[in-house]
Amino acid sequence: MRLSRTVAAFLVSGSLLLTGAASAAEAIFPRGSLVGLVPPEGMTEAAAFPGFEDRAKSTSILLVEMPPEAYDQVAAGFTDTALASKGIAVTSREPLTIPGTKTLFVTGTQTAGPLTVRKWVLLAGTDKGTALVTAQVPEANAANLTDQEVRAALATLAFRAPPTIEEQLKALPFHLSNLAGYRVLRVLGNTAVFLTEGPKNEIEAADQPLFVVSVSGGAPRDDDRGTFAVRTLTTTPGFKELRV
Repeated sequence: MRLSRTVAAFLVSGSLLLTGAASAAEAIFPRGSLVGLVPPEGMTEAAAFPGFEDRAKSTSILLVEMPPEAYDQVAAGFTDTALASKGIAVTSREPLTIPGTKTLFVTGTQTAGPLTVRKWVLLAGTDKGTALVTAQVPEANAANLTDQEVRAALATLAFRAPPTIEEQLKALPFHLSNLAGYRVLRVLGNTAVFLTEGPKNEIEAADQPLFVVSVSGGAPRDDDRGTFAVRTLTTTPGFKELRV
């Protein structure tokens, strides 16, 4: 499955492969995730998304992992104009040094109604994988997450060797007892699993059936289930060109 337009995610044990031993040894990996880092003090693994959060301080770091080839696709949409279309006003753009890793790093703000959120967004890639990392804190509570703390955390970004499919499935907050002839194509962090029926691993349009099982925080109203389903699908990394 080819990945594109993954910037929409701003709105989603083994040998370590990317960083030096000192920083990688300290990295914490969310359940089932290949991407980890040393989170700022007070942040713990989030239950509703792959990453870390400190609810008392309203701070969070979202980790989205993708295949190596996704880096160039996402980087092409990493322009100020493209980010502005997502409501993100870029204030700075620079590389962030992580050994053996190509990076794009931007800071900015995003406003939704009366709420303005400060954001740090890192795109990092190697031949082993791609990570899209978003840290954020409400502008009104900016002192709860400083620029220095975020940069220090992002500098520890590391990838690990992938766990087995069985290990990834065990990390999901739900259990699939009968795959009905489908096979697991990909497990996304600790929130979703992609199933397919057919030989292809790269799926375009209606090449072969694709079944996505995911979990999302909160439950929709009965009259909002259709909109909720569409929104959940379109914000799932790797899912594109939805037609209803």
